[in-house]
Amino acid sequence: MAKIVICDDDPVITKALLVCLQGSGHKLYVASDGLEGLKLVERERPDLVLTDVAMPRLNGFELVDAIHARADLHQVRIILLSASAQRSQLEEGYSHGVADYIVKPFTVVDLRRRVERVLNGGVDG
Repeated sequence: MAKIVICDDDPVITKALLVCLQGSGHKLYVASDGLEGLKLVERERPDLVLTDVAMPRLNGFELVDAIHARADLHQVRIILLSASAQRSQLEEGYSHGVADYIVKPFTVVDLRRRVERVLNGGVDG
């Protein structure tokens, strides 16, 4: 069982992520903005963070950088979620060291497959 932090300011997306991952056997935590997400990551030490790019207080890129700046959080894997499928934004996400980048909308099957792959050590970027 892995710990997963979901960080998204859109309650509809947050609910969709929770529904998609229910029954996975993982412990799920929710933050509604980047700063709250960082505090949750620091407290819970999750295995994976699913974070939106466009959020208040800390955007997804800033959250990724803040997590990677901490030696004690180096093992945390991160998947970025975004409505943008622009190649430049995908490249920027991977340049920040994320394990994967999922474009919204996503399917339940694809999300679950990619989460499990990242948790098992696989990366796309």
